[in-house]
Amino acid sequence: MDDEDDADFLPPANTNTFAIPNEPDLLMEYDLYRPSMGTRRLHSERNREVYAEAFIENERLGTLADLCVRALAKMGTRYISPLVKHDPLKLRVHYDALDVNLPLKDCYFVDDVRFWRRVVLAKSSDKTLSLKKLDEYDWKGKGVSLKYVELVEACPAAYWPEKQMAELGSLVRQYVRTMHIQHLQSLTDESFTHYVESEEELDVTSEESVVSEISSDEKDTMDEEEECEEEEEEVTIVQPLKKKHGESGVRINEPKARMFEVEVHSISIASSGDLADHQESKKSIATDQEAQQKRRQARNARNAARQQLRELHAEKKEEHERRRRNRALLRIQPEPEPKRKKKKKAKKMPIEGVFDLAVEPEPEDNEDKVADGRNKEKLLRRIKRYDYPAKHCHHIDLSFVRYFDQLVSLTIEFLGPQMELNYHKRHMNFSYDDMLHLASGLHTLRQLKVFRLRNSRMDNIKLLILARVLKQLDALEIVDFGFDQLNDNCDVALEMLLERTKMYKALELEYNKLERTAVEAIGNALRCHSFNDPDGSPLEYLGLAHNPISDSGLTMLVRDLVGTNHVEELNINGIECPPYRVSANIGFLLRYHNPLRRLDMAAVMLNPSVGHELLRGLETNHKIIHFDCRACDLSLDQEFEADVIVRRNNYELQHTYLGDETQTEESLLQHLAGLRHPILTKIQNDLERRDECIRNRPSESSTDLSVNEEQDEEQEEEFDIWKMLGVKKSVIKPEIERQSSISSHQSNSGFVYNPNAFTLQEFREHLYLPGPGNRYYYFHKPDEM
Repeated sequence: MDDEDDADFLPPANTNTFAIPNEPDLLMEYDLYRPSMGTRRLHSERNREVYAEAFIENERLGTLADLCVRALAKMGTRYISPLVKHDPLKLRVHYDALDVNLPLKDCYFVDDVRFWRRVVLAKSSDKTLSLKKLDEYDWKGKGVSLKYVELVEACPAAYWPEKQMAELGSLVRQYVRTMHIQHLQSLTDESFTHYVESEEELDVTSEESVVSEISSDEKDTMDEEEECEEEEEEVTIVQPLKKKHGESGVRINEPKARMFEVEVHSISIASSGDLADHQESKKSIATDQEAQQKRRQARNARNAARQQLRELHAEKKEEHERRRRNRALLRIQPEPEPKRKKKKKAKKMPIEGVFDLAVEPEPEDNEDKVADGRNKEKLLRRIKRYDYPAKHCHHIDLSFVRYFDQLVSLTIEFLGPQMELNYHKRHMNFSYDDMLHLASGLHTLRQLKVFRLRNSRMDNIKLLILARVLKQLDALEIVDFGFDQLNDNCDVALEMLLERTKMYKALELEYNKLERTAVEAIGNALRCHSFNDPDGSPLEYLGLAHNPISDSGLTMLVRDLVGTNHVEELNINGIECPPYRVSANIGFLLRYHNPLRRLDMAAVMLNPSVGHELLRGLETNHKIIHFDCRACDLSLDQEFEADVIVRRNNYELQHTYLGDETQTEESLLQHLAGLRHPILTKIQNDLERRDECIRNRPSESSTDLSVNEEQDEEQEEEFDIWKMLGVKKSVIKPEIERQSSISSHQSNSGFVYNPNAFTLQEFREHLYLPGPGNRYYYFHKPDEM
């Protein structure tokens, strides 16, 4: 055959069009039955891909029909052949042949649970899912979520296909209940070039330019009008000093002035002789002033946060105007070049030899490098000074979560793309616009119960943006901001986060940098919620583990929690406090906080001397059922004593009659008489279920009547040709059937197995049924003997 024919029929050398098996057994058979080159060059074999010669008869390989089903499954899943759809075995082969990397738009309608289980196990990092059965997990919902998140994480940060992702989200939203986003793509290094080039040089300014005015858009309450009138006079006196010296604290001398007024008022009252009324009025005035001071500070902090958001919006608007001006400059058409005057052509000299020929220069190949005229040292200083701030590190539009209105759990981690050795901190940052987009998407998720934003670089402004939205979600139960590098200046955002009618069930703030101010804001918010709604839902779990909480912060938190219905489980593992303050505060909490049930305080600095005070407080508490004090430098005896106390509380919880003064001796004896051994209780429950099943089973008469009716109908439908021809047919009733029918109606007679009643055909059918492998020899052994 010619070479041209080889080029027409044979595939290119660098392509693999032959379905060569990967299994060792199949590969051996393929080598044995491999078609020759002459066979491959035949015109009828030019488009052949699957060679049936390689698949010899083998129980593990399947039939040729199964191979056809697998080949059809690789072509698509939208249309399944009726022959495959109506055969369960073929349908099982079809779903097992589907690839787990199919596009989501081509497989979201598949309802086979085994296929989605393979997808989840192949794409999920949670290896414990392999232990779950088919009916113990939402495999399809998890698989669809993983495939959609895979598309989201593959999108570049500079481009978000809004239309395509919205259409796909509308198709799969009914299946998605959970979503976990980890590795979002970040902007490339070229995207920050204009920030570096447009950066202005450092300028030394005066203190007056540094001070920023903070405006307030919140009106004062009616009960503080008189106080505000008095404060206006003080502000008018102190304001010139502020403009002169640039001081930020305008109302620094207010507490001293108020204390002076209180002292003057107390002297006037003491002169009247009513000392008792003077003490009560002094306490009430002090408490009112302290509450007003706290409200004023909280209001100023909220106004400062709002001013920061205004500045952020103004900066964003200025950046938008800058880009608009640049686009306008680019759209301006350049001025046309002036027309050059045509030069008069010189008279051509007569060509006398080769050297008189006019040779044109070669065209430019753009290989000449243009010298960079910029100041390289200055440019290098700018590049080094640029710190890739968070406001410039944008990601895709996270408001796409609004497509999934049935979302129950949302977890986001800004871990950047898969960097490996190419680490850069810009991959880990995210901007305020990302939080604004995420907040706009969260606003529509009314069924969201769990929200986690972990392993991210948060700050007070980002937390404030999310807090204003999360507090409006009534169904939200768990909020997690663990490992987010939150500082102590997040007090306003945390207090705003807890300002809601229906409190969360869990607030997880582990592994942050929260100190006294933030912890005090949390305690104050919980106390206000309990005061406004005493019968409301409480906060069950509060996680503050591995935060640098000071001794004053822990003291304020304990004082605010005592007397409220919040915090059934407290986690303060690894906090940084002096040992004596920890033992005193935790002992006070164990004695007087009734809702507390679980306390984790592992890896806290203690010692055996302060451990006795802690154990005395634990001994008085009969409700705590979990107490973790590992790695606290306590002695072994003290840890054993704490364990004994917890076991006592668990035993009292299981036996409620202990400690109940309303129980009498007769009621206790009656309760003890009703106790049973667990094994005996399980046997009794099984017997009761068996009796219930026997009572509810269908009656025997109804089945007999239905069988007789079906037999009568079949007899009426039969056409007896012998009867039409006049031939009488003798009816012989088998004795065995009569005896079996009689014995079936006798309830007292037992079942009798007659092995000799089987025919040879029935015996052969019995041999092909699944069972032990030596069944044939077992039946034939008596004949040989």
